[in-house]
Amino acid sequence: MLLESERLIIRDALVSDAPFYFELFNDPDWIQFIGDKNLKSIEETEVYLKDILFKNLKLGGLSFFTVILKETNRPIGASTALQRNTLDFIDIGYAFLPIGRGKGYATEATKLIIEYVRTKFKQEKVLALTMPKNEKSQKLLKNLGFNYIGMQQVFENGEDCVFEYVF
Repeated sequence: MLLESERLIIRDALVSDAPFYFELFNDPDWIQFIGDKNLKSIEETEVYLKDILFKNLKLGGLSFFTVILKETNRPIGASTALQRNTLDFIDIGYAFLPIGRGKGYATEATKLIIEYVRTKFKQEKVLALTMPKNEKSQKLLKNLGFNYIGMQQVFENGEDCVFEYVF
């Protein structure tokens, strides 16, 4: 998968992206708002990526995607489009390193992912989940046209806020 905007390239995550993902997964905001993956080395991150990429290979285009800033050709964030067992529709997500925050990159990348899901998977809507305390992500989703539809337990760590974007 390859998507482009004026400033960003979004492509499939690769095992060779492990140094970037190690940094992202250990970012304090990732740990606070998404969860601690307990990955203590780049090597452990490589194993984790191999596992999720292999599992997602069977899903026909659903996966983790690396968001790259065109200007520097450096990964600055990740986007996801995943089908959770407990959800009827694909859910999208995003996370950015501090260097990629506050510049509109998450909005830009998420618009591309929404369109990707709409065209490739012919869904009537897409979902997004946030922890209740993640007000910045909730604001971003609302600005993109997502509507809050309630709380649901999707993961073991408690209930999340569920947002939907209807095409």
